[in-house]
Amino acid sequence: MAKKNPHTNPENFRDALATVKEDGKRNWVYPKKVSGIFYRYRTYLSWLLLAILFTGPFIQVDGRPWLLFNIFERKFIIFGAVFWPQDTHLLIFLLLIFMVFIILFTVIFGRVWCGWACPQTLFMEMVFRKIEYTIEGDANRQRTLNEGPWSVEKIVKKGVKLLVFAIISLLIGHLVMAYLIGVDQVKEIVSQQPTQNMAGFVGLLAFSGIFMFVFTWFREQACLVVCPYGRLQGVLLDDNSINVMYDYVRGEP
Repeated sequence: MAKKNPHTNPENFRDALATVKEDGKRNWVYPKKVSGIFYRYRTYLSWLLLAILFTGPFIQVDGRPWLLFNIFERKFIIFGAVFWPQDTHLLIFLLLIFMVFIILFTVIFGRVWCGWACPQTLFMEMVFRKIEYTIEGDANRQRTLNEGPWSVEKIVKKGVKLLVFAIISLLIGHLVMAYLIGVDQVKEIVSQQPTQNMAGFVGLLAFSGIFMFVFTWFREQACLVVCPYGRLQGVLLDDNSINVMYDYVRGEP
């Protein structure tokens, strides 16, 4: 019996991940540099959101941090307002409003949150990816460098990139700890010997290592495999949603 052509079904591409090869190995993504008015607006918004993200724990309102999510002491500060365990119902209400807001935007305008405001996207596309472009070049040059033999140029570029990535991952790890336990506690951990506060030191290393792993190797797999919101996209989007996707009607296999 003749073997079926996998391209006879026009929607066959929906049944497989583009980042996984037929043998199950990772299909590394080399995104091209893009430009245009929407990308420019997206870049400006990313700068604003990153500025808010990095300054959030340092801004003080009435002697309290502007943003704090201390899950260890069950103390949350959002825009200067303090929420204790007895205020859990208020936090749940705010979280539900936030999620409904994102879902409604997804249904109407597509993956606006994923492409424009998600912290994973902000750091990956607007920080780590731009550094990679600067050191290794655009998509074609990156592919050539990775597939080529090891040379002095390749070792230097890879080494410099990993060093810069490690420094930024350390900064992000410290930032996350500042959101969790406060800036003063992070300063105390950094200024002391690791043995004096082993839990805080291990926490800083763990967060930094996780971000290094995600942005250096795991990358878009975090959205496809780990993120629960990414799994909901197929339910939230329909034919009337605004979405950037492959048009199989054009006829390419």
